Amino acid sequence: MTTKKIKSEAKRLLMTCFAESAFISMLNIGIFLITYLLIILAGRLTGAHTAETLFPVFSSCPPVFIIALCVILAAAYILSAPIYYGTRWFFWQAASGNNMPASSVFAGYSSYEQFRLCIKLRVLSDMRRLPYFLVFGTAVVVEGVLAHRLLTGNGGAENAGLIYGGVALATVGVIYICFCAGLKCIPVGFLLANDPDAVVSDIFELSEKIIKGNTGRLMKLYVSFVGWFLICLPAFPVIILLPYFNMSLAVFLKDCLARDREQSAMDRDKKEPVMA
Repeated sequence: MTTKKIKSEAKRLLMTCFAESAFISMLNIGIFLITYLLIILAGRLTGAHTAETLFPVFSSCPPVFIIALCVILAAAYILSAPIYYGTRWFFWQAASGNNMPASSVFAGYSSYEQFRLCIKLRVLSDMRRLPYFLVFGTAVVVEGVLAHRLLTGNGGAENAGLIYGGVALATVGVIYICFCAGLKCIPVGFLLANDPDAVVSDIFELSEKIIKGNTGRLMKLYVSFVGWFLICLPAFPVIILLPYFNMSLAVFLKDCLARDREQSAMDRDKKEPVMA
């Protein structure tokens, strides 16, 4: 399926579960806002945030605030894991034509085993991305230091444009590499919904296999949403855009799995001896 057909199919499916999708979108946004407000509150109570606005402008970072910040982020990360994967489960079912109630996103809290599985998958997914984020952070720091030294040295002012252009180009290159590497874990939540009894290692292996053969198509799908997110991010319509994006991802991955099964069948037929 082309990107245009994927998005067209996602629109059609989204119309059958629009109310539930909007609720799930608001739920995820609400979790982010609650976490953000708790961080601001911690800053107020510890004296780290003294600004008159709710913007994250911190005048200091006392140890108590650092501890509170770590606790809040860790709690939000762990407690929201079932909703994170429940969202993907909902859209995977919707992409299959199964309209589920919005409450189905809370299924990960139904048992300790499910809750632990969601946390395990989230941690393992992010651990696989961590090396690339570290590479990106290190590259940005090194590039910034080199640019500063070149600009403050002899002839730096004359070559400022060239230096900034080089740093920007290198940064874009590193971002591209890290982004491509991070794509490998995107299908994990949807693949868990496709086969809840699958072994975790098999889910990651299949996720990497799918992305390896469809990186260009997935990036094209992402790029097609960039303009919409820039327009809708500051406004209410993002509640509509997020379900549309998640549904498109589910439809895309279903198409990838169908292609993978077809390719596997063709490879199997080639290996089978032809009977005379």
